[in-house]
Amino acid sequence: MIAHEVRNPLMIIKASLQPLKRDAVTPDEVREAVTDIDEEVRRLNRVVTDVLDFAKPLRFDMAPTDVNQVCVASAAAATAERPDPAIRLALDPALAPIVTDGERLRAALVNLLANARHAVEARSGEHRGAPADAPDSPVELATRAGSDGRIAIVVRDCGVGIDAADLPRVFEPYFTTRRAGTGLGLAITRNIIEGLGGTIAIASQRGVGTEIRIELPGRPAGSEEG
Repeated sequence: MIAHEVRNPLMIIKASLQPLKRDAVTPDEVREAVTDIDEEVRRLNRVVTDVLDFAKPLRFDMAPTDVNQVCVASAAAATAERPDPAIRLALDPALAPIVTDGERLRAALVNLLANARHAVEARSGEHRGAPADAPDSPVELATRAGSDGRIAIVVRDCGVGIDAADLPRVFEPYFTTRRAGTGLGLAITRNIIEGLGGTIAIASQRGVGTEIRIELPGRPAGSEEG
């Protein structure tokens, strides 16, 4: 699987270089080749990063963390390159800080938000534009107090959704339905959440959307264990 994910971009890069070997190359051909090569280099870098993140043991830096602030930072990171599809924040202002690894949690949320936005874009493509029932903010990131003192974080989208047959496999390494996906993002996310003592669950319906719910232990700030 890894070899396949590496070879595909390399073949596209090689093909993009062929026109540049001619004596007469137009500026448009140069721009097109550079754009294709840049995109495939990004893809290769993503493959390498995902494989390394999945293979290495996770280490956690537990500290008092404002989960709402982590969510704000995650949404900003997910939309840094392009603002659409938009992300709506629905954060519970009553949440108290908990002891967790904020940076690891942010990385997990950025991955989930990226997936949600890809799903929205895929649905828009199927409908040749935004579906008639699409809300102004097709992706939502919410927090709320969960059961037994736990904190819930929910990523919800109105994207293309996931087939029922694929749902049991979405957290498996190397499983992906996207051409540009490595199939490691959700596996890494699950490892992070479970390493933080939490749980992650997914519900989805094809053509309707997806909801991913994370629950973290509500260890209050000041309860760090050595």
